[in-house]
Amino acid sequence: MASTISLLPEKHFLCSLCRDIFTSPVTIPCGHSFCLSCLSHYWTRHLSKYCPRCRRLFSDRPDLSVNRILAEVSDNYRKTRPEKPPDEEMVIDVEQMIQERQQKAERLKYALELQKNSYLREVRESQKVFSALVHAMEKNHKAVVDAIEGRQREEEKKVETLVKEIEQEIQELRKENTEPDPLIPEKSDQDDDTDQVIADSVPTVCPSGMKDWSKVTIETDPCIGVTRRALADIMEKIKVEVNRLSKSELKRIEKYIVDVNLSAKTAHPFLSVSDDRKEVRHTDKLQEVPDHPKRFDRVANVLAKESCSGGRCYWEVEVGEKIEWNLGVVRQSVNRKGKFSVCPANGFWTLSLKAGGQFIANTSPVTPLALEQRPRKVGVFLDYTEGRVSFYCAESGVHIHTFTDAFTDSLHPFFSPGRLHGGKNDAPLIISSSFCSI
Repeated sequence: MASTISLLPEKHFLCSLCRDIFTSPVTIPCGHSFCLSCLSHYWTRHLSKYCPRCRRLFSDRPDLSVNRILAEVSDNYRKTRPEKPPDEEMVIDVEQMIQERQQKAERLKYALELQKNSYLREVRESQKVFSALVHAMEKNHKAVVDAIEGRQREEEKKVETLVKEIEQEIQELRKENTEPDPLIPEKSDQDDDTDQVIADSVPTVCPSGMKDWSKVTIETDPCIGVTRRALADIMEKIKVEVNRLSKSELKRIEKYIVDVNLSAKTAHPFLSVSDDRKEVRHTDKLQEVPDHPKRFDRVANVLAKESCSGGRCYWEVEVGEKIEWNLGVVRQSVNRKGKFSVCPANGFWTLSLKAGGQFIANTSPVTPLALEQRPRKVGVFLDYTEGRVSFYCAESGVHIHTFTDAFTDSLHPFFSPGRLHGGKNDAPLIISSSFCSI
């Protein structure tokens, strides 16, 4: 059997990632095989779940089990590997270089096509969001106009009714004035002085049933109250619409969810990392841990094991009722020893809740943030290519803050559970584990 295997072309026993004979080979659903370590490292580095050869995308990460038959055949081939003449090796190497470059060109074209499709989806989604917002504003503005016009029509009817009443009373008064009063004697040939005395003695009494118009008024600006109420109603409806659109935006972002695990070797000695690498808490007691060069030694911080150097990633962290915490992303080369300032210039793009209840973005100087709802779960979205780090309230979908920058180094998710504050802040930060692995 060994002699038969040695007659097969070597390409059947080569991993297309390391270009060497298979070591612990695994075969994925599309039929292609790779070294277990090569494929695991590739998927971790590229934050992907597709075949490196045919680019087939898997909805869930396939279970990687060693192909025992291929492993045995590969080991036998390694033992009986025929020696190749130098010239033949040179020819094969050149062909291999050509094939690798062709594959690279195809991968670049495929990646560009995916990116173009992604950008088109982004444009369509943004158009939907803004169209919905404009429609909501136009609809509510029409409601304001209708309310004002309705109030104006009511006032017009009211004034018309009052004017008719006034005109009717004027007619009655004129009629009353032309009819002779039976109590007043008819004019005789007496002198004018007598007439004047009689005229002065007639009282000017308002006829019965006449309204006292001195107390009737019309509001000079009747629409102000309507407008204010309508504007308040519009703002409330727009807020509801924005929240709805925010949830829709967050739903779209959630397709970039990744599995994040804490790196215990980066954790400050005051921090305790759970066995499943999903929780971190401040213990206020120094843990017995080795002095690793990647470990924070002054501030109680910890990084994720995973890093991102391209594409998009999203994860969520449960903060619950904690009164202090710090979340975000940092450069892989960030300073971890001694004292340093947490700001983008030093490789930190983070959001904090201070013990006094104030939310801030750690810019330089810091940017205070006003949140109507205190989040119990925070979503972090990293768009490495576009240079954005965004934070969301995961329950409501409300956008909290976005950093924009140009990234040149790999970025790691960053966590700091904050000080204990006498036991008031002893709850852990918990990375949501309901997402698929990358």
